[in-house]
Parts: sequence; structure tokens; C-alpha cells
Amino acid sequence: MRVIYNLMNQARNTIFNNIHKSLGRNELDEDTLKTLKERLANPKVHELPYLGTGLIDRFINQLKKVAGTLESIPNAKDIPFAVLEFLQKHNLPQEIVVDTRLKELPWPNQLRPVYRAAEAKDVVSVSKAFAGIVETGSLVLLSSPDSPTTLNFLPDNHIVVLYKDDMVTHIEKVWTRLRTRPMPRTVNIITGPSRTADIEQTIQLGAHGPRRLHIIFVKQPWYLLDGAKTSVNPPISAL
Repeated sequence: MRVIYNLMNQARNTIFNNIHKSLGRNELDEDTLKTLKERLANPKVHELPYLGTGLIDRFINQLKKVAGTLESIPNAKDIPFAVLEFLQKHNLPQEIVVDTRLKELPWPNQLRPVYRAAEAKDVVSVSKAFAGIVETGSLVLLSSPDSPTTLNFLPDNHIVVLYKDDMVTHIEKVWTRLRTRPMPRTVNIITGPSRTADIEQTIQLGAHGPRRLHIIFVKQPWYLLDGAKTSVNPPISAL
């Protein structure tokens, strides 16, 4: 693993050195370095559009525009039963590959959850979102050993658990939250199921990823679930 990391660093340094040469730059002077460090430490957010009131309704409407679906539940312990209902509605198998952070939920005997990276044979995955973006109806998912990126793209049916306290109004606020924690290897921003219009300009779902995206929206804070870690995200009172 260390060898791969060193090779990646060497490749990155080569790319940056080539960019510096093409720009005619050598080492940056102290004033420029100071300015850049201050900008990184205190990034400025440009003016954000006003979204009005009824933010959750706006999120749902934006989601519906891109063929996503949503079910709202009051309690985190209802998540497994909402998953089961979705599977039964669409006649889907009860074998599901699940984000390890959801392992403590009371999964019913009818379901057969496994906790690993998704594989080509998997039909349904269940993930936990880092954030939901009201402005666009998008989801933000972070890669980690508990939540491999394959969960988001390989199975045909992607179920995402989104907690109310993880909602943000604009995409810029996602990056503000990310700066409070170690940066993950991958940040995926997902808006609706996979789609393409390459064939006869007709929208086809599931071309390059899930053909269904279903959100289970939980009003109970994540940190109130037994065994769950305290949420690092402050509640969004405006929602």
C-alpha cells in the first residue's frame, strides 16, 4: 500500500511540475504563499440564491424532477421496514448489500443484509448519505471502509438513508462541513438515478448506474439511534 501511495505522489508531483513549467513559474514568493494559505484557511462563499421557505418540500420536488423517490419516516428504527416495503413493491430480492454504519438497525428476518463492497451480482444496496442538498435535490455520499463507493453505482436499485439533520440548503455548505473532518478519498454528488439520452434522444434510466434511486428520509437525528456515533453536523433549524 505504501508503494502505491508513493507512486501516486510521484505522478502528482510530475503533473504539478509540468504545469509550473508551462506557466513559467518557479517557487512562489512568501507573500503569494501567505495569501494562498489564508484563502484555504478561510474560504469565502459567494452570494447564495434565496430558496424561500418550505425547504423540505423543495428538496422533494427537485428529487421528483429527476425521477427519484422518497419516503419519510419519523424514527430511525423504521428504516429496515421501509426498505422491506420498497423491495416488496418492486418485487426485488431480499438479499441486500448495506452500509456497515447501518448494521445496528433491527433488520427483520425476511431481509438478508450483507456488509461489504457491492458486486456485479448485487441488485439492491443501502447507503447512508452525508448530506442532502435542497437547491438541487442531490445527495452527497462519502467513500469509506464502511461505505464503499461501489454501493452507489453497481446495484440497479440504490436506497439511501438521509437524516433531516444532514440537510443543507446549498452545495457550498457541503464543503464547509467537509472541512471540519478528514477529507474522504471520494465525494459523490448524486442527482437522481442514472440516465442517458444517447439512443434516439430518448431518456433511458440505469444506463451507467442504478435505474432506481429511493430516499428514506428520517426525521429522528442520527445520534439518537442506539449504537450510532454523535453526528458532526449541526441541525438545520430552517428545515
